[in-house]
Amino acid sequence: MRDDFYGLPLEMPRPPKKKVGLETFDASSGFDSIFKASVVKSLSITLVRDVDGKTFVNALDGVIARWIQKRTDEEESSLSAFRNSFLGRNLKQGTTIYLTWLEPSRMLETIDSDVLDFQISLFEFVISSVSVSTKDQGPSQVDAEVKSATVNYALYDGFFGSSPVSPTLRSSTAQLLEAILTK
Repeated sequence: MRDDFYGLPLEMPRPPKKKVGLETFDASSGFDSIFKASVVKSLSITLVRDVDGKTFVNALDGVIARWIQKRTDEEESSLSAFRNSFLGRNLKQGTTIYLTWLEPSRMLETIDSDVLDFQISLFEFVISSVSVSTKDQGPSQVDAEVKSATVNYALYDGFFGSSPVSPTLRSSTAQLLEAILTK
C-alpha cells in the first residue's frame, strides 16, 4: 500500500485544559505506548471507491508481512479470521472498516456497508478518524476478532509505525498528540 491511497480527515479529542507537563513528544515511543496502554484504540477506514475484499486484504497482508515472516499457528488462525471477513465481499464506496484494539492481544474488526455518506477523493481509502478511549468497549457488531498480539501489532504498526502505509496519517496524528500533550 502506498501513501497516495489515503486522504486524511482526522478527528481527535479536544486538548485537555490542564498542562500535561511534557516538554517534547517522541512519536515512535508515543505510538508504542498508546498501543500497550489499557485504552481502546480505534481506526476507521472509509472506502472512496468500490474494491473487492481480496484486494483490500492483499494490501493489508503486505503490511503484516513486514512484521511476520514465519507465522505461528496462532498468527495464521488470527489472520484467517481477519481475511475471511473480507473475502468474497464486494466493498462499495462509502463502506467503513473499523479496527478496534481493545488490548494488545485483542482486536475487533467491523465492516459497515450501510453507505450513507458520499465522499469525493482522489485516493482509494480515507482514514476518517482515529480515537482513543478509556471505556472498555468496542463496536456493537463484530465481523472478526483477532487474538494475536503479533498480528495486532503488525496492523497497528502498519498505520502508526516508522514505515506507515500513510506517512501523512502518522504525521498528522503525531502532531495532534504533541499539541495535546505539550501545550
